[in-house]
Formats: sequence, C-alpha cells, structure tokens
Amino acid sequence: MNYADRRKRLLAGLDSPLLLMAGGLLARNYPANVFPYRADGNFLYFFQRPEPGSAAFFDPADGKVTLFLAERTVADALWHGAMEPFSAVKTRQGVDAVLAVEELEKHVTALAAGRQVRSIAVADPKATARARSITGEDLDFDDAKRVGQGALLDRVAKLRLHKDADELAEMRRLVPITREAHVLAMQHSKPGVGEQFLKGQVEGAFARSGCTAAYNTILSVRGEVLHNNEYRNTLQQGDIVLLDAGAESVDTGYCNDVTRDWPVGGAFTPEGRDVYELVLRSELDAIDAVKPGVRYRDLHLRASRVLAEGLVRLGLLVGNPDGLVESGAHAIFFPHGLGHQLGLDVHDLEAFGDRIHYPAGRTRSAQFGTQYLRMDMDLEAGMTFTIEPGLYFVPAIIHNPELRERFKSQVKWDAAEKYLAMNQGRGFGGIRIEDDIVCTATGAEVLTASIPKATAEIEAIAGSA
Repeated sequence: MNYADRRKRLLAGLDSPLLLMAGGLLARNYPANVFPYRADGNFLYFFQRPEPGSAAFFDPADGKVTLFLAERTVADALWHGAMEPFSAVKTRQGVDAVLAVEELEKHVTALAAGRQVRSIAVADPKATARARSITGEDLDFDDAKRVGQGALLDRVAKLRLHKDADELAEMRRLVPITREAHVLAMQHSKPGVGEQFLKGQVEGAFARSGCTAAYNTILSVRGEVLHNNEYRNTLQQGDIVLLDAGAESVDTGYCNDVTRDWPVGGAFTPEGRDVYELVLRSELDAIDAVKPGVRYRDLHLRASRVLAEGLVRLGLLVGNPDGLVESGAHAIFFPHGLGHQLGLDVHDLEAFGDRIHYPAGRTRSAQFGTQYLRMDMDLEAGMTFTIEPGLYFVPAIIHNPELRERFKSQVKWDAAEKYLAMNQGRGFGGIRIEDDIVCTATGAEVLTASIPKATAEIEAIAGSA
C-alpha cells in the first residue's frame, strides 16, 4: 500500500488543515481489560499499522503531515513491551514529524496558526470528544449528519471508493482464509454439534492465518435473525446453518464478507432445496448484470423480481412479479437491501451516511424492506461491494397485523405459516447467499467465487468431517 501517495492525494484536495484521530483502546469491563484494537478506517487508509490513541495533522499549506503518538515510557515497556521510537516511526511512515499525542492541543494550535481545523468523528467517544474540543466542530460518530464537514467526507470517500491493484490484491489474499473457515464449519455441521463449536472453527481458521474476524460472526440455525450473534443452539437434522463471516487483515484492515448456508448432515429437505436454489438464482442473475453505469438500486430490484417470481411458483405470493415488487409484497420474505460497499470496513464508508451512498437527487425508499437498501449509486470500475439476496421466514413479520392487511391479496399467509411450523416447530429459518464483487471495466469479478455454494457441492461437504 502506498500510504504516502494516499496522503499526498488527500492533501491536494484540502482547503483547510485536517486532524484525523485513530481512536484508542476501549475497555471491556475494567480499564486495563480492553477489546482488541482496531483503528478507524479513515486513519487506516493513510497510515500503516496505526497505534492506539494516535492522531495526524494534515497541512495543505505546506503539504506536511505530522503524526502524534503516545510517549514511550518505562511502564508501557514493562507491561506491553518496548515501542518503536519516534524517529523510527517517522522513517517507516514517511511523515514529516512525530510528536507526543499527550500535547496534541498545544501542537495543533501552533501548527494551525489561527486557521480552522477540520476533523472526522470516530467510534471512540473520547477521541471524538478531543477532536471536537480542538476544532470546535459539532462532531458525533452516531449521527451521520455530524460525522464531519460534507466536502471533507466527499474528498475522503472519493479516494476510498475505487480500489487500486494493491487493495484488490489484499482482498483476494484473504479469500482462501475465509474459504477455509466456511468449509470447516460446513464439514462439522452434524446433529448434536453446537453453534458455539462451529464459531470456534470459523474464528480459529482466521487466527491460524494471522487474521481476525472482520465483524461479529453471524452463525445460526436461526437464519431469519439477520444479525444473529448468539451461539446457543444445538444443530439438529433438518436445520439449515447460515454463516456470515469474513477474514480481516490485522495489518491493513481490508476484509471479506461472505454468507453461505447448508443443511445439517448433508442433504436439504425438498423445501430447503427449493428456497436455496431460488436465492442462488437471484444472486447469480444480479451478479451477471454488474457493469459500469448500472444503478445499484436496479440490481436490487432485479434480484427482487427473480425472488418474487420464484415465490409465486412456491405458492407464497400471488400476482405478477413486477407488481409484487412495486407494492413491496416481496419484502415479506426479502426484507433487506441487496448489499453494501466493502473494503477497509465491512460496510465501507457507512459512517458517512447516505451523503455518499445516495447521491444528489436520490433518497431512501419509504417502502417496507426496500428502505434498508444501503446504497443507490451508479457502479464504476474499481468499486467493491457485496451482493447478498436472501429469503427468510420471520415470525414477527408473518404475524404482523398491519402487513397482513396491506398484502392480504398478494401473500399466501397460510402457506407462510407452514414454513414457521417446519422442523418440529423450530421453523425454516432463512437463507442468504453473499459474495464480494469488484466492478470491472466490462462487468464483474467475483472475488469470493472459490467459496462453495453450488447445491450439490455444499451437500457433499456438509457434515463430512
């Protein structure tokens, strides 16, 4: 990664000094017991292996970058080992100066020389509060409208949205690691095995290859819970396991995001096979339509129409597929968007909100389900994103009186109830199939194509350990 070139390109577009915060260590329960450190994605984009609590000052007036790090103390060396001296960090990072972050306020005041300094909020509330105090900006990481100045966010997003050859190589490098994790979970999926055990197989594969999980691993036989991070169930015959997991490089922060599903013990039920192959058909059709200039929302609608057509054949929806998608009836079973940007963060640039993902003139739909579409951009070569349609049988949706009334002529509610009663009352669950895509000059490259998803292939692997 050419971090110096990235910083140079950022500086060329700044009209005022910028203070970036990496974010610090966050306590898990008591101050010295902390969560694993992960720097803010924007800081990671410009610096190699950032230290906790560091900051950086970008000055467009002279093109210089000053890095701020924690002072090296004997106590830190005792507990955490000797740290790289400032002089060595200066050389390695290729910055103009390295100063003590403990005196950040004094140094920034001197460097800014009365100019307005901009910053970007980060997940660490202490770091954001410090940036807010120094700059005087109303920064709040939890409010996309207050993450930072709009023009600054646009500038950073323009750099990060299009992945260069080094970035794509790093994302490709992680794919065999992510593949191993998914295959191990498939192989060990037998009746009587616990979800927690499978999670161990997944995250153990990441750790053995020097990686970490890019996000909280989603692994459950309750696939209808979209972000299920509990691992309390024991697998039984008839279950379908949903695994949404990807490796992340601990050095660079780039990651994968992949979802696969498979039957416990090796064979789908007839209903499971029908739903799985419908979702797969929808995913493949959407991927086939990827090319520069295509609107991502149109990919979402295309995938939705394939699903609606199949749900009519399965006796779950009634009507013309186009009309079903237009009314939103399909979202009873496909209640989320088709995907999101991917790169340094698993939901890349999502902290910047709809300013980036919904360009001028485009707004989120108010329609149930479609309102969760995370982006509505025209695709360009070099963009990386996920495509992840799914079908789910969610009791809270199927039993919702308002939705039942709204779609009473389009949804076969009695047929949907049968899916909730399947598997000895445990319910069908849900199926989602997700791959990582890069838009090329002529179409799409599926970065994660080597991870099994063909029906016969996953049935042969499931339970084979």
